Amino acid sequence: MNRRQLLALAALAPAFNVFAQTRFPSRPVRLIAPFAAGGTVDMLSRAIAEPMRSSLGQSVVVENRGGAGGTLGADAVAKARADGYMILFGAVHHAIAQSVYPKLGYDLREMAPIAFLGKVNHALIVNKDLPARNVKELVALLKAKPEVYSYSTPGAGTMQHLMAEYFKSTTQTKMMHVPYRGSAPAIIDIIAGNVHLMFETMPSAIQHIRAGRVRVLAVTSKSRALQLPNVPTISESGAPSYDAASWYGLYAPPDTPADAVTLLNKAVNKAFEDTEFLQRWLDLGAESGGGGRPEDLGALTHSEVTRWGKIAKQAQIIVG
Repeated sequence: MNRRQLLALAALAPAFNVFAQTRFPSRPVRLIAPFAAGGTVDMLSRAIAEPMRSSLGQSVVVENRGGAGGTLGADAVAKARADGYMILFGAVHHAIAQSVYPKLGYDLREMAPIAFLGKVNHALIVNKDLPARNVKELVALLKAKPEVYSYSTPGAGTMQHLMAEYFKSTTQTKMMHVPYRGSAPAIIDIIAGNVHLMFETMPSAIQHIRAGRVRVLAVTSKSRALQLPNVPTISESGAPSYDAASWYGLYAPPDTPADAVTLLNKAVNKAFEDTEFLQRWLDLGAESGGGGRPEDLGALTHSEVTRWGKIAKQAQIIVG
């Protein structure tokens, strides 16, 4: 190679360096968990971050940004730079928020769907000293003393909030709502007896159920939970129409480049192809694994916004 060729290659070097630096991902990806540490979203976010890191070759750093029923964290991602470096661990909560937050500054349906992360059942848990051993006894207790008992949620307008209102409507009972900034503090007050019951996600509730710190009366979906096969569903326990479960998915800001979305999607799919990881995911309390195409999550998002919007309207839930 002569001197002229060497000089030509040297002149092209900066261009090659720029290309290498802009190749996604060239730095850590921030995964926003929009609820407090210790809850289901936090646990599942940290679980999926590790295999994604291995696939992407960059750290996936989980950041908790709780508040306003998960909408503060979602708002931050929706308004972030559309480059794939800040993504949201989204949930059914965010589909619900479209109807219950009239001043919401973003639309989940306009964000870039990355990948579905699976479904999670909920458990109807009560303080262990509450004089109710099953759903029928709970309903009788609530009807005997209307508005004396309370239920906790990780925030107004969350799935747990709508589940409780759905339960009230289905069973014709009354309870007071006590919202918290995340599931962890909400469960702590159930254990302490400051609040009486909660419709909590299985990953958050299961450890307390197994330790005997709370009593489980039923699960919320039509099918019994994998983790608690001997616990009946609410529909089996006198409210046959009751059926509800949470789901999760990853989202990026609107207009995120397709190549970034594709790489993030591949990282999620690869994680769930690993049978050991899938088992760990299920052990945390999930009912199913995730994966699939971005457009599958997009279609689910649109349908769930419609479904829960109708329930929120019926219950007249408006936040803010």
